[in-house]
Amino acid sequence: MAWKNQQEFIDALSRAGELLRVSTYVDPKLEIAEITDRISKSGGGGKAILFENTGYDFLY
Repeated sequence: MAWKNQQEFIDALSRAGELLRVSTYVDPKLEIAEITDRISKSGGGGKAILFENTGYDFLY
């Protein structure tokens, strides 16, 4: 299935219960890799992760 934009894709993942939102500050140089590694090694390969606060302005 194709989505019109990234926001539509994020919304679809969220509705399907396949998205983990991390809203607390996460250091993009150290913590994102560790969190992603742990989630991907959890049962079933883990879910998609959206880091909402990395200290950078990036609008999705």
